[in-house]
Amino acid sequence: RAISEIVTKMIALVPDDALEDLRNEDPATAAEVHFEPLRVHRLPSAQITDGDCSVDGYYEQFVDPQRPRILYSDDVVAERARFTIIHELGHHIINSVDASLLDDLDQLGNSAEEASQAEEMACHQFAGEILVPAPLLDEVIAGEALIPSHIIRLRDRTSASWEAIAVQAANHAPTRTVVALVRRRGEVSFVAANWPTGWRRNSRVKPNGPLDMAFLHDATARPEIYRYELGGQEPLFCDTRQVDEGLAVAVLSPQRSDGRQSWLEPVEPSWRDREDYCLSCGEERNVGWCDFCSGQKCWSCGACGCHATTINPVCPSCLLRNPFRPGACVCRDCEDAA
Repeated sequence: RAISEIVTKMIALVPDDALEDLRNEDPATAAEVHFEPLRVHRLPSAQITDGDCSVDGYYEQFVDPQRPRILYSDDVVAERARFTIIHELGHHIINSVDASLLDDLDQLGNSAEEASQAEEMACHQFAGEILVPAPLLDEVIAGEALIPSHIIRLRDRTSASWEAIAVQAANHAPTRTVVALVRRRGEVSFVAANWPTGWRRNSRVKPNGPLDMAFLHDATARPEIYRYELGGQEPLFCDTRQVDEGLAVAVLSPQRSDGRQSWLEPVEPSWRDREDYCLSCGEERNVGWCDFCSGQKCWSCGACGCHATTINPVCPSCLLRNPFRPGACVCRDCEDAA
């Protein structure tokens, strides 16, 4: 809620004509015209190597304080570049337009690092709300249960990326909702959920479920397993709709989109059929979940599958088990000695 209040203040500092230009015109030109003396520079991604944001761009205000700059990668799709520029414009507004915003962010964290993370979250939400504003979400969804056709309509009405639309639509839903993008059979390429338990990119989906079959036929209110084979998995109803040969959109929720009543079968946790033992102390791993290795933790020492000892291959040159560089045919020691 505190982040949302900061974002509301940030958007209020953007004139209406600037909002329209950022959404519909060249965003780099719009940022320069409406926020003089700010300058926006396009660079090859190889030169975008530092900064507090993603590798797609960053905001620079210290080299020349009289002329702050946004630098962004020139080899990404237009929708992603637009989001990046508006995101970095958020940093400019916080750092150069209204200093009180920095005070607001400082109050959210107990350290400089936490304040920086809060700033990133605010700029991300700032860009999303400019590109997919709440009034448009209200107009398109019109109080109905969110379904894939709403996502597709929002894409047609905005210049935002599918990912940005997924995040805004999921956050706008009044009930627990997930919006997923599928670009390859058998996995989710991107997932936006309006509750803390997420689902990482390129995670596996349940075989023959609606997400797995999204490129074969559309689905309405079909049972699906959210976070399949991971900790915190749960049953949800799923609607899917194929957009083209390379993309399908899905919406998952505990409620059926067609309004009918039905019960979801509880998910049998995968760990019940699997016994894992700690490689550190030998005790059983049967407590909690790790989101990274998808396994449980040791009740004794707390180690999980992430703590497994790496077994290196045998080097054909020295016949020892040593680390290899990617693509190398001998170990690092033998490479260095050559």
